[in-house]
Amino acid sequence: MTNRSKTSATACTPGSPRWSAPLLIAMLLWGGAESASAQNPAGFTDVVEQVAAVVGDSVILMTEIDSQLLRMEAQGWTRPESISELMRFKADVLNQLINQQLVIQDAGKDSTLVIGEQELEERLEQEIDGQIRQFGTLSRLQDALAAQSMTMSVFRDQRRSAIRRELLQQRYMAKKGRTATDIFLNEEELHAFFDENQEEMPQLPPTVSFMNLQLAPKPTEEAKATALAKADSVLKIMRAGDQDDFGELAKKYSDGPSAAAEGELGWVRRDGTFVEEFEEVAFRISPGMVSLPTETDFGYHLIMVERVRGGERRLRHILFQPEVTQADIDRNQKLATDLRDRLRAGEDIADLAELAEEPVDTLDLTIAEVNQISPAFASALQSAQAGDVVGPMSFSSQSANTLGLAKVIEIKGGGVLKFEDVRDQIEARLKSDRLTESVVKDLRDRIFVEVRLAGAP
Repeated sequence: MTNRSKTSATACTPGSPRWSAPLLIAMLLWGGAESASAQNPAGFTDVVEQVAAVVGDSVILMTEIDSQLLRMEAQGWTRPESISELMRFKADVLNQLINQQLVIQDAGKDSTLVIGEQELEERLEQEIDGQIRQFGTLSRLQDALAAQSMTMSVFRDQRRSAIRRELLQQRYMAKKGRTATDIFLNEEELHAFFDENQEEMPQLPPTVSFMNLQLAPKPTEEAKATALAKADSVLKIMRAGDQDDFGELAKKYSDGPSAAAEGELGWVRRDGTFVEEFEEVAFRISPGMVSLPTETDFGYHLIMVERVRGGERRLRHILFQPEVTQADIDRNQKLATDLRDRLRAGEDIADLAELAEEPVDTLDLTIAEVNQISPAFASALQSAQAGDVVGPMSFSSQSANTLGLAKVIEIKGGGVLKFEDVRDQIEARLKSDRLTESVVKDLRDRIFVEVRLAGAP
């Protein structure tokens, strides 16, 4: 079907000579836009004002464009004051989403383009591992996701879908005999792109490198024994065959946040999402079984495996937390203060961590990332110097009354991105764009496209 557009050709033609610098740099450094387009255009009549474009049998909504602009702002892009300039950015984002949707739709018609589940899971695990390394620890990644109202499970599902799309596009291009390796870009072209867009590139934010020690108040042995006895008694109720099932018992007895959901944890993989002791038991027992009380830093768990699906298991659990008293909290505060004074006196943080029986994390984060963990820490680190000891301070994103100590290793100033910082990303992105353009030009002649972005140039 013939392409139909309500905007100018410049705004939506894949070969347009104008590059959107912030958009492309954001995509280069932090990944391309991911369309969440609905697959049933017949149902969009009640939200017609939100439809930015119709592509074949899918729609692209204005919220998708707005979400991408918000993502760019979070990475340092400044929203232009000029309405016409803002609309040009929105048109560029929309053009990227349209091109992606065109390729995906055409690739979907080829039944030979199959993405194996094992390959998909391996790629997903590699990416998740990379994200954990980037944030320093799994808990840091989970904190960052929570700040965006997202769980690890939702994040995994979104990235799985995105990787599937990426693989599908790669194989689609390869089957057509077109790969990025066939495209040659000389250094002059890469430098020209960098020079043309340098003023629009986001600043590299300052970062702080520090060693972090977290101290949580520990319950007494008597409190732990009481919690274990409670876990044993609930396990006996199950084995006695009472009418209460696992979910009802979880609602009645669990101290964990999943109690309201009858202990439901969903489908999980052995990937470090849960502590090692928990995963060791959860991936050892058979479906339908309930574990003996399993001790972790959180308390004692009764774990039930409901189903097994490949490398995933559907789990429920009941948590019995030992009571932490005010005396325990006061004792933890005193320990944290004592360790701070010893650090400032020159003792090694690793030695003190061993004394406190807590691990030390070495992190390299921006102040914004630290703020997601603890606003108080972010404020203190912002004015700290190398060698300073900060804390004890509370972690709002951690369990109640957890305190942190940090020894600053180095403060690294931010600044303007240099060509060397983004050279490889620029090359990869420009090759990908040119490869896509060569295919999309033909698809735009065959697949219906209607742009509805009001006010686009």
